[in-house]
Amino acid sequence: MKKVNKLLAIIPLALMSITMAGTPALTGTVSAAAATSFSDVPADHWAYDAVAKLAQAGIIDGYNDRTFRGDRVLTRYEFAIIVAKAMDNFERADENNKEIIDTLSAEFNSELNRLGARVAQVENKTNTWLGGETRMRYIANDPNPASGKRLSGSEQFDFRQRIKFWGRINEDISWIGRITTSGGNKFGSVNYPGSGSEISLDIMNVTVQGLLGSDNIRVGRSALDFYTTGLFGGPLNYDGVTINKRFGDVSFKGWTGTIRPSTEANKNQLSTAQVGFKVNNDLNVKTGYYWANAVGTSSPDGKGLLNTNRGSYDKSKGWSAGFDYKLGKYTLLGDYVGTSLVNARDGLGSNPKAWAVQFSNSQGPAVLYPAVNLVNPSKVGSDAWLVGYRSIDPGAIPNGAGGYDQTAVSNLAQPYNVSAHGTDNVNVLMLAYQNVIAKNLLLSLEYQDFKVKERGLTSLASDRLDKNYMVKFEFYY
Repeated sequence: MKKVNKLLAIIPLALMSITMAGTPALTGTVSAAAATSFSDVPADHWAYDAVAKLAQAGIIDGYNDRTFRGDRVLTRYEFAIIVAKAMDNFERADENNKEIIDTLSAEFNSELNRLGARVAQVENKTNTWLGGETRMRYIANDPNPASGKRLSGSEQFDFRQRIKFWGRINEDISWIGRITTSGGNKFGSVNYPGSGSEISLDIMNVTVQGLLGSDNIRVGRSALDFYTTGLFGGPLNYDGVTINKRFGDVSFKGWTGTIRPSTEANKNQLSTAQVGFKVNNDLNVKTGYYWANAVGTSSPDGKGLLNTNRGSYDKSKGWSAGFDYKLGKYTLLGDYVGTSLVNARDGLGSNPKAWAVQFSNSQGPAVLYPAVNLVNPSKVGSDAWLVGYRSIDPGAIPNGAGGYDQTAVSNLAQPYNVSAHGTDNVNVLMLAYQNVIAKNLLLSLEYQDFKVKERGLTSLASDRLDKNYMVKFEFYY
């Protein structure tokens, strides 16, 4: 839904008339106010590169990237207006760009406040917004005939409805909440449990800027923040705390929370600490460490937490490294995880590994698809493709924290289920294509070919698991 008030974006942008070349045309009293009230931002300031990245990702448009690379010195007033525009598009930014926007808003907080005071004389302030997403999918699969079941009938069609509320409590505190239909929303199943008539609150959190010396701290229910470039991650229903802090071209992110329902015996807590480095304008590197107080178990029928029929462990910990690299109009992403399992048993290796790569012609993602779209849904006619591959040992990623879990659809009752085990004991080729066929209407085509990695820990006679095909329509508003 369109915002009733664009306090920090629309009116200031109209007043300044920012041109398509990225050079603000200051006129009249506004120009005089800018000249007398705001100092220049030095040409070597980190904000130029930060805003250039937002422009390249399409978070702010109508600008030439070179405007932010020191070709012309901007005032703090001009930067505040650009940041205001980015804040207006915050919800369609990926996690990396959201961090950039948060950091820029903290840097230019006083200027943004002064702009807000001027705009308040023009229009009334509101601090709550409403939006949503409708998704419809067609799914087909080709499973191992000895262990899987082919989807048929209404199992091949499903939908999801999300309604999101967000806003600002004051200059330093923002909030977000989202309700969503329950799982199992199959067409033709209106009168059955889990048919879409049940809803849940899958996101509910508050973010505070500048608390305890941080850039921001978020508390509550949210997505699982992507650790390095996405082998760890999740879209919803994780209760925890996130802290972000940037030091020039170096960023820090820490998260701790639950990845599965907790019990007295099993806390199921995951903690991550990540440091990111901007090597140059094309290369970003992240590395970190994680601790998971969560068990990994298997079952003889292949339906346990691990994608095996034997083996277990008590806890895990490990390190990760990832990168995103721009090669002209292409993007290469990589992720690696090295894990140490505590009390690995029954043939399960103590030091499992995981890695993933993704190559695409998209300029947008800084984490692996489908955590972030390849295209901006508001840009009609834009499209992009990817080729990805991941190889993951049993236990390398704690159950519940897998960034690829739930990206495929299969019969939930079958063993070695690729929907629940998209990030355990698998080798997977992934292909995807996205096209914005109308404004805020996104078409996605996806293919995944799953093979078991360590067949000796299963009862399968071959390494074949499942092939998954998906056609997806998503409506954003």
